[in-house]
Amino acid sequence: MCWGQTGIFTFGQAALFGIGGYTVGLITTKTTITNLFIALSFAIVVGALISILIGFFLFSGKRVGELYVALVTLALSYICERLANSWTFLGSGNGIPGIPFPTILGKEINSNIGLFFMVYSFFAFTLIICVILVNSQFGLTMNAVRDDEERAEFFGYRRNKVQILVFTFSAVLASLAGGLFALSEGLVSPSMSGLALSTTTVLWVVLGGRGTFFGPLIALALLQAVNIQLQNILPSLWTILLGIILLLTMLFLPKGLSSIPSLYRQRKSERSAK
Repeated sequence: MCWGQTGIFTFGQAALFGIGGYTVGLITTKTTITNLFIALSFAIVVGALISILIGFFLFSGKRVGELYVALVTLALSYICERLANSWTFLGSGNGIPGIPFPTILGKEINSNIGLFFMVYSFFAFTLIICVILVNSQFGLTMNAVRDDEERAEFFGYRRNKVQILVFTFSAVLASLAGGLFALSEGLVSPSMSGLALSTTTVLWVVLGGRGTFFGPLIALALLQAVNIQLQNILPSLWTILLGIILLLTMLFLPKGLSSIPSLYRQRKSERSAK
């Protein structure tokens, strides 16, 4: 939604992911609240408030480039990770373990299958919302801001409002995901809000295909499978090999893995024409 549809190149998704996770962790361990929807509501509200402040700082003034947004959000992820590592209220380096299982109508969700379907239901719901938004009039406005900010403003669209709204919406999704992670895994740690996860999420988009929803999902599945295999076979070199794979993909498939079917059809039509 941020980079692919609106042109907001951000490294701050992990920071909001961690904020959502820590919010749920604190709420459920410091109080008696275990209700799924109440706990996630806290994560959504906190994530929304923080992202609105950051969004106004980034986009309310004159137009800024992708590099500026990337650097500011990268610094945000670094600050969040360092804060989580050093603040004893957040558990310091140990994070927050022992997060209780979520409950719905007083019934505890404590099985792996139940937790999976809980997360999957939220994922499917938010994906449908994103697809509807992208295919709406607002989605066309997002794409206009992404392709040419000056032209979009010339036609009367408020570029900064669109960017702030999309940045806040994507941050809410990240905070929601962080809250779900905390409830399903039973713990949160500083690494979930740091630079490694921020970079990884960007790599999913690069490898899968910017501007698509299912491309990053395919990239995520492939990267996880490759990571597991490389860690088992070449534990000391797997990160280097993974970087080489991503570099080759960017060179030979600049539009990501999702562009393979269209390239295949194009080459097939070229052969038929000959």
